Amino acid sequence: MKASILQENLQKGLNLTSRAINSRVNLPILGNILISTKEAKIKLTATNLEISINVFLPAKKERSGQFTIPAKDITEFVSSLPTGRVDLEEKKEKLELVSGSYRAIFNGMSAAEFPQVPSLVDGKKEDVLKKTKIDTKSFIKAVNYVNFAAAQDENRPVLTGVRLSFEESNLQLVATDGYRLSLKKIKLEKKIDFPTLIIPARALGEVVRIITSNDSNGEDEKLVLSITKDKTQVIFSYADTEVIARLIEDKYPDFSKIIPDKGENMAIIDREEFYKAIKAASIFARKSANIVKFTFFNNNMTIEANAPEIGENEIKIGIRYKGDKEQIAFNYRFIQDFLSNFDQESLSLEISGPLKPGLFKGEKDNSFLHVIMPVRLQDKE
Repeated sequence: MKASILQENLQKGLNLTSRAINSRVNLPILGNILISTKEAKIKLTATNLEISINVFLPAKKERSGQFTIPAKDITEFVSSLPTGRVDLEEKKEKLELVSGSYRAIFNGMSAAEFPQVPSLVDGKKEDVLKKTKIDTKSFIKAVNYVNFAAAQDENRPVLTGVRLSFEESNLQLVATDGYRLSLKKIKLEKKIDFPTLIIPARALGEVVRIITSNDSNGEDEKLVLSITKDKTQVIFSYADTEVIARLIEDKYPDFSKIIPDKGENMAIIDREEFYKAIKAASIFARKSANIVKFTFFNNNMTIEANAPEIGENEIKIGIRYKGDKEQIAFNYRFIQDFLSNFDQESLSLEISGPLKPGLFKGEKDNSFLHVIMPVRLQDKE
């Protein structure tokens, strides 16, 4: 392998691919980045066996080949190089990098030991079962609306994923950790026949980070989603980067059972006011099991939290409210997570009692809903 590439392009590619490498690896090869040359491109690949990243960079190729190098070492070295041309050449199971007066030789491992990673760009067409294009901006928004609700706990792996289902000309994303649930629908250009997928939330987060870090920033490029022939992995392709995720093979719980019907009482709340109030109440709530109590009455929402160590607080917000006087309590962290990822000016909250889930929606957005399970109030027992 022998090729030349600009330092800034190589550094960007190494930074992106390194995101697929875990801080602790069981196999030494998984701490390496695979560097390969093809036509006028250098391809960088990294994987942790669950998530893989391919990056294709413009380069001048003199000799084809592939080799793997420790990701941390080469990334740190390239970041220290001056801008300009970097020459790479494989020599006797070592990789030499030269940039002006800088020179380094890295020990590596044979590419034959590196796991096979599928690709939509340079893979075989027959390896891909289906593919479709998705509006990039809509997809970013949908992932941001649901990803935070996926479980962090690996005890139930299926809940660490996001369920993607294709219904008519809509794509529906759902995530839940058992205490809250987010659902968002986005319109597709046309009706497609695509299987339901459960994709790790972390992989979707990487897709969003890669898109938003790209120079085009989602303005012109469409996101391409494809599924491998063996139905075990999906490939997200955007610009010069691919994120490959291994699908979670399990049955997703019937989430429709926890989505409440239209609530008996409904409040319309300003998102910014709500966020500021929750942030203030959290100072007290975090010292008392994260509980915040809400009282709705006469176009007011009262937010209360208390902690024996600190004291107590009460905040009143003017709202539009239809219904009887009602009280309900939530874990403030769930409310804060929701508001941090909700980008609309106002929201609706429907409630039907202190022990039934709260149903959050955009005031004028029927494509999204968020459900939070309540915390039992002591005085209601």
